[in-house]
Amino acid sequence: MFSYSITQWISFFMIYCLIGWIYESIYVSIEHRKWVNRGFLHGPFLPIYGFGAVIILVTTIPVRTNYFLIFLFGMTSSTLLEYITGYVMEKIFHVKYWDYSNQPFNLNGYICLGCSLAWGGFSMLLTGVLHKPIERFVLSIPNWGLTIISLAFSAYFIIDMITSAQEAFDLKKMILANEDVQRLQKRLDVIIAFVEDDKAKFEEYLREKGEQISESKEALEREIEEKLSAAKARIESQKMRIRAARIVRRNPRSVLIRHTFDLDTIRNYRREKKKKS
Repeated sequence: MFSYSITQWISFFMIYCLIGWIYESIYVSIEHRKWVNRGFLHGPFLPIYGFGAVIILVTTIPVRTNYFLIFLFGMTSSTLLEYITGYVMEKIFHVKYWDYSNQPFNLNGYICLGCSLAWGGFSMLLTGVLHKPIERFVLSIPNWGLTIISLAFSAYFIIDMITSAQEAFDLKKMILANEDVQRLQKRLDVIIAFVEDDKAKFEEYLREKGEQISESKEALEREIEEKLSAAKARIESQKMRIRAARIVRRNPRSVLIRHTFDLDTIRNYRREKKKKS
């Protein structure tokens, strides 16, 4: 046990990604009372579970006969993985794809005590029960068969990851564009409010400074209007909204770093589009 080839490790990773996807999809679907294809990827794989299982198996090798240490080591390594993954994904995509902020004893919403304990329990279940039949199954497959399976899965996994990352970046662009709209709209409102609320003082100021100030004001208004239109166009891009809607629908618990963008607008976009067609 634990002396595995690269193709066997890839097979284990694939199987646990699939098991994680089944568990999460069923759990979230029951919670939301509709089918949810859970996860960052399109396919039936959740990499966090695959990496988590592999890390648990690797870190518990020295203590595989001590269930307390299996619990401790598995919980620690998996929790660290979950925190790093959540932090990095949020920094890259400006979205939290899971959030434990409402859970007790959480750390920045990436991890919480309850989930850490669950990882520890899963570590014991994995090493003591679940992995044994999976190990027998994988080891029963000829090396040439594992090689084909590993290559096919790796190719599919990379393509799916690239496609899903593109959707996540589209969502990030929409978030940033929306923030641009709000910021530029505020700037434009300030200019308009300044003229309307203190018109006499503003006119006197213009007379003192001459037409150059007026032109600068008008140029600033035009510049802001152009940027505002461009930002709105990015948000309203149909292709971008469709791609962003896909990843949001797969992650109904996702939240933003800055709570200034209505994710429900994207969540319901494809549904509204289907009704119109």
